[in-house]
Amino acid sequence: MSNEYLNKTEEQQFEDAKNWFKENGTPILLAIILICAASFGWNFWKNHQLQTAQQTSATYQNVMESYLQNPSKNQPLIEKFIADNKDSSYGTFAQLEAAKQAVEKGDFSAAKTLLQAALTNQDPTLQTIARFRLAQLDYQLKSYDDALATLAQVQDKVWELRKQILTGDILVAKGDIQAAKAAYEQAKAVASPQEQILIDVRLNNL
Repeated sequence: MSNEYLNKTEEQQFEDAKNWFKENGTPILLAIILICAASFGWNFWKNHQLQTAQQTSATYQNVMESYLQNPSKNQPLIEKFIADNKDSSYGTFAQLEAAKQAVEKGDFSAAKTLLQAALTNQDPTLQTIARFRLAQLDYQLKSYDDALATLAQVQDKVWELRKQILTGDILVAKGDIQAAKAAYEQAKAVASPQEQILIDVRLNNL
């Protein structure tokens, strides 16, 4: 602080402060307002997102409870939920469950459509689940090349064991025994001792 400022009277200091605020106060006040507004907006958005997620979760639970009690009767209920929540994970959960029910009814075309739609979800775990189930479905439908192509897109190492076992099963069905053996050996390399026993059964049956 300068000597000039110290030598000023209290009244002069007050006048200087008023003049400074007159020149600079509006931008500062505006900045404060903007910061507060941004903070309020962020908190409002977070609270809104939380409330929306909670509502969607509750709706999902109610829809699934009704749907699983009578899938045929309540099919329109789950279809509406999927349409209303197609961009959320809950919508994908519903698609996966509806696909499972479609397979149990033998409606493989509907199941495949639902699983392909589930692949649009950006969550890597949900994408992997959808791909694996789609590959299983194509295997059942004897669309072996489609199943192998879908499995090739499963990159998550957590799924490596299941991926290689299913790959081996598909290759056996295709009659490519050497490739099937290689897939089973890859599965065995990441399997537990108990799982290795089950894989050995497959290898011994080649």
